[in-house]
Amino acid sequence: MSKIKFVAIVLVLIIAVCGCAAVQEETPEKNTPDINPKAESANKDTSKVTLYFSYKGQQLLAGETRSIDVPVSEKLEQAVIRAIIEGPSADRNQLVGLFWDDVQLVNVKNNEDILFVTLNEAFIATESPAPVLGEGTVTDRKKLAIYSIVNTITEMGTYSSVQFYVESKSGSRRITEREAGFSDSEKVLDRLSWDNTWILTPEKTVEEALDSYYKKDWTELYDYTAYMNLDGTVKPDSEDFNAVLAETDNALDTFRVSGVNVASDGQSAVVMLDYTIKNRNGDINKQKVPVKLVREEEIWKISYFSIVNVLINVG
Repeated sequence: MSKIKFVAIVLVLIIAVCGCAAVQEETPEKNTPDINPKAESANKDTSKVTLYFSYKGQQLLAGETRSIDVPVSEKLEQAVIRAIIEGPSADRNQLVGLFWDDVQLVNVKNNEDILFVTLNEAFIATESPAPVLGEGTVTDRKKLAIYSIVNTITEMGTYSSVQFYVESKSGSRRITEREAGFSDSEKVLDRLSWDNTWILTPEKTVEEALDSYYKKDWTELYDYTAYMNLDGTVKPDSEDFNAVLAETDNALDTFRVSGVNVASDGQSAVVMLDYTIKNRNGDINKQKVPVKLVREEEIWKISYFSIVNVLINVG
């Protein structure tokens, strides 16, 4: 072998060895763990829940469906109740939080299908702890706040009732009916189950709207009227709305909801209404008149078409 060939072979071998070493240095070890860019998200779960708040500051509950982040070290119910206490999302301007400053959740515990909820002493403060909502009192607000938790928790499907406690200097104790806004009694408050008395269901929306018409409160009735009908038409502005209602001499005498059906998509409903209208022609009795409702921002509203059909074009 010539000297030139020998030198060439050596050079080729050197280049090959260096190249392999370079590749080895650039290739990560197989056992090197991957870096998770969302490591924080691995420490919490997310659940979608309907939270209840006051509708426009009235003694009514309306829901906001929200995705709740739950740390792995915390119960879902704890995160949910804290979200209720903090209040509705900023863009849900028809909803009003029911709890006030300084009220906090201390803890939650459970025994089978009962959830035990302990609030701090701020909830039972006697020095007018909360502003009055609508036409209610502070005690009305407390009671509605209690049911905002009860209805939210029971609708989640795990617990059938909620028992409330309050933290005191001597430890936690059962809250009394007076402290919860239920009565003047010092008797401890029993555990509470789901109650739709205050929930703004389709039936309740119709009842509240017709009560507004009965009182000739057009502004309140306007709030219960949907902005857009199912056919895409919109309701008139408030000035024209008031003018149309004020022109008629119809007076609502009696009314009763006789049935309800919610569409499979949950976005519309029909309420059957029995009612009596008084006008210059005498009494007009109507049976099972359909009232159409739609959901706007998860709140049931009556279509303007139904307002006209039921309360104005009646004969």
